[in-house]
Amino acid sequence: MELERFFHVAIKTDDIEASTAFYRDVLGGEVLESGDAGDGSEYVALSVADKRIYCFERPPYEINGLAEDLPTGVLHFGFVVPDVDSAVAELESAGRELLMPPESFGDLKIAFVYGPDGEWIEFIEEL
Repeated sequence: MELERFFHVAIKTDDIEASTAFYRDVLGGEVLESGDAGDGSEYVALSVADKRIYCFERPPYEINGLAEDLPTGVLHFGFVVPDVDSAVAELESAGRELLMPPESFGDLKIAFVYGPDGEWIEFIEEL
């Protein structure tokens, strides 16, 4: 499978303003976008160093019922791929369990699989 680059880490936070302030003001990040992740839950995307950090009150897969109420902290990490559908097919043929099938999220097409140790890995196609 071709991975183009490491893209981001996502975290769940109880205080999105405090998390945003930390990554922006303390670590020198820049807010790239913010908005509604679904059902009124906010998210903020920041550029920190040369990667992105997504801060969620509740991530979309929790809102959509694909995961139970998750604890705060690191949720998943993501890689950019040229074609998310092909990546998912390759991962499934390699025995990886699909957590969330490909779907659009803004200007991205995303899918999640479980890694070998239960970690959540996102595969991202930029549309």
